[in-house]
Amino acid sequence: MVEVRYYVTLSVLSAMFVKIQGGPGECFNVTTSEGLRTLLHGEKACAPLNKGETGADLGLRYVTCNSGSVTVKACVPPFRFHAKKEQCAPPDIAKCSRRNYSLSRIASRRKTQTPLEGPCSPRNCNLPQCFCYGAEPSMAVADRPQFIMVTFDDAVSTWLYEQYYKPMFVDNKFQVFNPSGCPLRTAFFVSDKNTNYDKVLKLWQAGHEIVSHTINHELPPGHVDTDYPDMVAEIDGERQRVLKVLNNKALVESMKGFRSPFLKVAHDVQYDVLHDHNFLYDTSVTSMEMWFGKSPLWPCTLDFELGRCINPPCPTNSYPGLWEIIMNAWIADDGHPCSMVDSCLTYNYSTAKQSDWIKIFDDNFSLFYKTKVPMDYFTHGLMFDLSKTSFPALGNWLHRMRKDYSDVWIVTPQQVLQWMRNPLTNAEMKAQKWGC
Repeated sequence: MVEVRYYVTLSVLSAMFVKIQGGPGECFNVTTSEGLRTLLHGEKACAPLNKGETGADLGLRYVTCNSGSVTVKACVPPFRFHAKKEQCAPPDIAKCSRRNYSLSRIASRRKTQTPLEGPCSPRNCNLPQCFCYGAEPSMAVADRPQFIMVTFDDAVSTWLYEQYYKPMFVDNKFQVFNPSGCPLRTAFFVSDKNTNYDKVLKLWQAGHEIVSHTINHELPPGHVDTDYPDMVAEIDGERQRVLKVLNNKALVESMKGFRSPFLKVAHDVQYDVLHDHNFLYDTSVTSMEMWFGKSPLWPCTLDFELGRCINPPCPTNSYPGLWEIIMNAWIADDGHPCSMVDSCLTYNYSTAKQSDWIKIFDDNFSLFYKTKVPMDYFTHGLMFDLSKTSFPALGNWLHRMRKDYSDVWIVTPQQVLQWMRNPLTNAEMKAQKWGC
């Protein structure tokens, strides 16, 4: 497997560059006619203009992502590259813009609130409505449960469901049960392309959380208010798509979370949409506290501005009651932070052993378990295809964790927030059969 990395700017005491690894096969910070973009394997985009070229030359060349590497090719004149069709086309119809403006819908923009006067503290922020960035529950660490959130991004395809999701999360092949005696719970961040919604319904009926990950696996930048309608069409659009296909209002009403594609946060416009459309949480903001030797961060509400943002533009306005489940980056096998689990193993996927994966799982679990911050196991289902050992590694590891630890719970992000708003000791949770 080709190792791919991208760079983000981090402001601590001074600006510096830090490596973050992305998903397998993706190309990060590719220069296109629309600026820097992340391209999926096989995705194409118009190349930027060369020095001396004008707008009339746009589309002469295009870039393609192939297993983490970028190639540049040219269209045969007079043809130009058509971004939406991803092919060369006659110049009178070719366009380099990817935005599908037909998705736009009329939406009223609320008047956003400026951030509350800080600093955030127990004097002005209390559960269950508010929780400060960088705070932790007052409960003794020994009494806390250790949550593990296992989530999967992108399409729920028929293949992924039949080969992996159904055996592990519907049939419970690895016999993983929470301390309450009830089966594990996971979450699926769904985008539309290649998704089999009948399989989505089966996962939801089995007790798993379904989450919006946009319709087209992209968001407008969010730099201007006029991005709002397109932002609504992508974020809430996936919920509307589920409703249209399945006609299941209960499922749609349970879709309370969101994660930005490629973890590209789209400023306040993204959070305006989430707030306006009654989402409970976002989980797009990344943290690298563990890489700095610090404790990972608990989820927090967005009443106050986040204390640190390493994948800007993060929200700056106040969004009372909207939670941010911060993505605490793991430490990869080579010592660098990795935002998604499938990018934490830098060996060739085809030769990786179960023990290679399990070592990474164990090493990172120990960092969370010190303070029992909810552990994020965020990945893509494609990981199981690219590394056949990763599937049994996860199943066997979860089974062993439940056998070895009486306080480990495999739950959904919504369940974590349910606990945050009404904390119970591990003993109380077991007695009440919490989460069943």
